[in-house]
Amino acid sequence: MQVILTFFTPAKGWHQPLPDLDSSQTLVLVFGEPDHHAFPGVFKYIQTQYPTSVIAGCASMAGIFGEHLQQEGLVVGVIRFDHARLALAETPLSSPAASRQAGEYLGLQLQAPDLKGVLLLTDGLNTQGTELIRGLAAHIDQESVAIVGGLASDRMAFQATWVLHNGAPCSGRACGIGFYGEKVVFASQSRDGFRPFGPERRITRADNRTIYEIDHRPALQVYKEYLGEHAQYLPQSALNFPLAIWNSDKTHYAVRVPVAVDDAAQSLGFIADIPSGYQAQFMYGSADYLVDGAEDAVKSLVAKLPNNTPVLALTISCAARQLIMGEDTAQELKTVLENLPNGSQQFGFYSFGELAPTEYGGGCSHHNATMTLSLLYERP
Repeated sequence: MQVILTFFTPAKGWHQPLPDLDSSQTLVLVFGEPDHHAFPGVFKYIQTQYPTSVIAGCASMAGIFGEHLQQEGLVVGVIRFDHARLALAETPLSSPAASRQAGEYLGLQLQAPDLKGVLLLTDGLNTQGTELIRGLAAHIDQESVAIVGGLASDRMAFQATWVLHNGAPCSGRACGIGFYGEKVVFASQSRDGFRPFGPERRITRADNRTIYEIDHRPALQVYKEYLGEHAQYLPQSALNFPLAIWNSDKTHYAVRVPVAVDDAAQSLGFIADIPSGYQAQFMYGSADYLVDGAEDAVKSLVAKLPNNTPVLALTISCAARQLIMGEDTAQELKTVLENLPNGSQQFGFYSFGELAPTEYGGGCSHHNATMTLSLLYERP
């Protein structure tokens, strides 16, 4: 497996030229600048360089290039496999209500006996991640197939995102890349680094992405009591105080970060689905905690690798983590890279939602404020 990473900025052009690796076994991934109009001709140029390759990508508030963030350009990863077969499935996704149907379509297109992994990239504003995963899982066995991915992001304006369709940026799309063959390995892990504390509380009234009541009390009132003096800085302070949403059998939780508060309705708004009736627990996070979470994720994966096996680390981290960590964001990426085997590379993006198995195992879930790490390599 050959991996070449590069990036493009309007000011300086290409960091290094695109490699001559076009083939049906080549995957070209592109992540970056939400305003794709800043790159006239660049996407078309990538298409002309890789006419037979699978090309996919999405908008991000920041691309990941090694241990660096690239916030004013496009990061590009060109991966040519020696043995793996690739397939791309795409579908419109015009509203969150269509997420399950979109997932079912992608699952039907990608299912095969030798499928080993699926990378999902989807519109950051029109996707209900849990339903997209459920649709996909209706046709793909998560016991034998790793499902990972992320929702495209913008610069926290929540106005527009894009996913590549036929090599061009388009809103309202979802895609899945299938990885096939006995020699391709797709190992994934997720960690958030936040610390749950305090009593568990029941979400007694919620609608899609909004919580109205916790323990039959107004959700915003309960949340402000929990934040104490930090409540005066809402909604910004909510980044450090997400909720852990426990699944029905209490085996794992997903993180949800409030992004909006409604004083009139006394509600909390999120960018991911909130199931009514589930248990919630308040959490706290700091930059140090989040870096520790990233370190735990990479160490747990590397421990399972064959000795001296270089990998491509596909890192998808939450846009909220970047806001929480500020100038310390690069430390998270550096920590991952330092713990990978010699010769490994890291590449990815910051998302509006991460799709990956939980740290407790099981199938794919929709996360917020979480770092997801997928190690990709081929056996000899």
